[in-house]
Amino acid sequence: MDLGTAIKTVRKQKGVSQKGLAVLCSLAPNTLVNIERNYTMPSKATMRKICNALNVPPAYILFFSVSDEDIAIEQKSLFDALCQPIKNVLLNDISKR
Repeated sequence: MDLGTAIKTVRKQKGVSQKGLAVLCSLAPNTLVNIERNYTMPSKATMRKICNALNVPPAYILFFSVSDEDIAIEQKSLFDALCQPIKNVLLNDISKR
């Protein structure tokens, strides 16, 4: 699970800077940097703030955080077939929000 990179992906898709998102979430900029670099995991309350500030459901960020290592070997081919098309749909929706 790569939650920090997922947050960064969604933030960039929305065209929001790290500093801008930190301000919107009432976080220190270094806190957001550490989250995006996967040095720290955000609390549930911080995740809620990030999702609200980016206007995206938490499920979107959680989907983007799933990595190959999270998928059982017997489900890998299905995941590989569906992952990118689903990401494309979500990124398109994120752009419209």
